[in-house]
Amino acid sequence: MLELEDLATTATALRDAGVRFRNDIVTGGYAAISVLLNLGKGFMEDGIWTAVSGGAGCGVAADFNGDGKPDLAVDNATGVSILLGTGEYLTPFEAGTTIALAGAACVVVGDLNGDGKPDLLVPVNGTSLAVNAYLGNGDGTFTLQSTTPTPNSGGYLVLGDFNHDGKLDFATSGNLIALGNGDGTFQNPTDIVANPPTGGFSGIAAGDINNDGWTDLVLTSDAFPVDATATVLLNNQQGGFTQIPTEFGGLTVQPHLADLNGDGKLDLVLLNTAGGGAGIYLGNGAGGFSLQETLAGPLIDIAGFTFVADVNGDGIPDVGVLAADTLNIYMGQVGGTYASPFSIGTGPSPGSILVENLHGQSPKSGVLDIVVPDASGGVMVLLNLTP
Repeated sequence: MLELEDLATTATALRDAGVRFRNDIVTGGYAAISVLLNLGKGFMEDGIWTAVSGGAGCGVAADFNGDGKPDLAVDNATGVSILLGTGEYLTPFEAGTTIALAGAACVVVGDLNGDGKPDLLVPVNGTSLAVNAYLGNGDGTFTLQSTTPTPNSGGYLVLGDFNHDGKLDFATSGNLIALGNGDGTFQNPTDIVANPPTGGFSGIAAGDINNDGWTDLVLTSDAFPVDATATVLLNNQQGGFTQIPTEFGGLTVQPHLADLNGDGKLDLVLLNTAGGGAGIYLGNGAGGFSLQETLAGPLIDIAGFTFVADVNGDGIPDVGVLAADTLNIYMGQVGGTYASPFSIGTGPSPGSILVENLHGQSPKSGVLDIVVPDASGGVMVLLNLTP
């Protein structure tokens, strides 16, 4: 790992030579956050650790205080910690406010009330099961707007306008969907499907799979015994979904929808809990997916995470797969294929992976940094120094 003084000297020399700085990677842990340095062409260097009291689990990025710099919201043992972005590569975050909330799980971000300010939606586990909505005040602070009781822990959340009324709704991997009222409150949740797999769903993703302008869903199952493959649900534009038959995706978690081959159709990345790595499935634009390739990788645990983003600026989405304390990055190639991975160490207990432009370079540079919240006490940031 580079010492901060060496990093500062190297970064200054690169800037003086006219090198452009790009997006980095941030990771988190029990009491901190780590920054990983991107050295170009997809290579990252161990980076900068930002301490977070109580640790850092899942996270989301947005400009919460309106200063044009990306901030973070991460859940931890005491609630949700807000970290304000500084735009400085050696000290990418400073502590902001903390939302006290016992049982806070993986937070999502979106504009729930249409005022142009990012808001937070937080599932709550424990003795009380619910989804809390916090409206952003535009200065990095938040106000509790609503608590929506749920019949189960909810799992992972996604936001989308599922009934096409211009208001954000939420759906969960706990097989729940709740329509939004447009003010940060939600109607009572209902089941997404009538007969979920025995062990329930493990992950969820939302996107317009068949290009009809309506938001669809993909859910995955990693339960034993396996009684379900990936569940692809097309929005029927009448308040429900039509399930597309699938024969893939058993023992998978955390699906991602993205156009991997540039054909204007959403493709699917599925994290594999049984064999490690991930599966790349190309979409046909009608709800069907076909296996393109399997990305080999080490075995992961149930809470493994992935990202899909262009980290080397070539316009092709890359894939990152988190296994224990190692991040494997597969660089995207033409046609939805991927190169052999290279690995980066993260914090000891990474909880999620974020990609964003952290340290003030032009967004047009097209290369992202990596941020990894870590349950051991912070966030790791990997800065992207691609010229």
